[in-house]
Amino acid sequence: MLDPDDLGVWVWRTCSVGHLRWTGTVVTCPTELMEQMSTWNNLQADAVQAICGELESSIRHQEYAYAHRADLPKLDIAKSRPIDWEQSIVEGHATHPMHRARHAMPPLARITPSTEFKHVRLGFVAVPRAVMAIQGDYDSLLMPVVPQRRAQSRGRRPTVDGEREVIVPVHPLHMPAIRAKFKFARPLPFSAAAEAQASLRTVSPMALEASGYDIKLPLGAKTSSALRTVSTWSAFLGPQLTNLVPQMLQANPNAPLVAGEPASIILRDADNDVAKYLACIVRVSAQKLCQGNRDARAIVAASLTERNAAGRSNVVELLNLHSVEQRLAFLRAYVSKLFSAFLPSILTHGFTFEAHQQNTLVVLSAATGLPIQFMIRDFGGIMVHMETFKEAAGFEIPMLLDNSTTAADLDEVYGVAYHTIVQCQIHRLVRALGLHYEGDGWQVVREEFEKCVPHESPLYVAWTRREVRLKSFITMKLGGLYRDYVYGSVPNILFYRNEQQGVVF
Repeated sequence: MLDPDDLGVWVWRTCSVGHLRWTGTVVTCPTELMEQMSTWNNLQADAVQAICGELESSIRHQEYAYAHRADLPKLDIAKSRPIDWEQSIVEGHATHPMHRARHAMPPLARITPSTEFKHVRLGFVAVPRAVMAIQGDYDSLLMPVVPQRRAQSRGRRPTVDGEREVIVPVHPLHMPAIRAKFKFARPLPFSAAAEAQASLRTVSPMALEASGYDIKLPLGAKTSSALRTVSTWSAFLGPQLTNLVPQMLQANPNAPLVAGEPASIILRDADNDVAKYLACIVRVSAQKLCQGNRDARAIVAASLTERNAAGRSNVVELLNLHSVEQRLAFLRAYVSKLFSAFLPSILTHGFTFEAHQQNTLVVLSAATGLPIQFMIRDFGGIMVHMETFKEAAGFEIPMLLDNSTTAADLDEVYGVAYHTIVQCQIHRLVRALGLHYEGDGWQVVREEFEKCVPHESPLYVAWTRREVRLKSFITMKLGGLYRDYVYGSVPNILFYRNEQQGVVF
């Protein structure tokens, strides 16, 4: 078992090893390691070249993020807005080599580290309604962000035929792709200010703040495992789940708040690789979900496990968790509510959200700093075993053919849940709290898991195996995969005891 936090700063390549001495050079770029692996394993040259391009992009943008972290807003549990926490993330995904890549794909221009991502001005295009698939009350929900509509209401000459055309917002960096791929998309002469969230392609338009909505837009650039466009499956599934998920969660008093996706629009094209470039999903904002609770602060979970310029974790510094007892108490409260929010639907319905640190928001009390409950957003990565779901709920979730969210068996659901909840979220929090190496953090996690999951359940059996599956990101990249997963077996971190014993059952 090896984690990036366990590694030193330098990597060396040695060419000659003798008696008590060796010679070598410092490896300054991970592409050297990738190329060496390619030679040893006889990997496909073009796949390796593509990976190296993304690695180089990740390095450049990570270096820039470190150098400019002083420009980020100063965080305060009582005063900071949800968007401040979204934009505070410097390091991001702890175990994905390309987590910081901003690798633009043609016809987009090359994205440099200084490219403005956080504060953007959305563009707009008018497209024929007949070529678009629309779900929900898309027009009404989007209307406040469209300046042209306001101009019409003041008696100016309209530039869009509302009966025959529909307006689609476009990320400013994505506009070259729209112009090149869709000649029928007519650029409109106005723009709108928006703030980008942690995922980059999801933005909070200032004009939608009052109504409480965000929008998710295609962006033809690769970050981590995928091209950040919007798939036909996601555009279809969001509004479906928005109507059905509340029925599934109603029996759970600790259920997460769900950022529904009440409307979407996407190009009608049988080829998803074409359709995914022209789309928009409307999503309920975290601020709207917290309305009515003045003590609640919705914070994207990934921001808590970030480190400040001094190398100290945000969760310790910002919540003043300076004693081991305080950190253990926070971890217990966090894990207890996390398990209570997300495990019941896995147990009863064979349904899991993709509850990693970017999709999960923790609602903290401004007064105490302790977790109140959780929020979940983004339905694109859910996994559901349909037979179990239908038996429990009495109905099915409508799915398009060839989707990546229908599980062949319950083990597939348990695997996605373990990867996102334990490996991607709890593991990072345990380390950020300084509770990993002595094992006391994992003791708390095990105790809370025992309280929440019956021993006789298949979920308990799956999560207490000696080895569990971990996503093999580089192997997936070599195969050109992002919707289909490749796993390797690793020791089960839930049973980590301490540095001397390691994983013990």
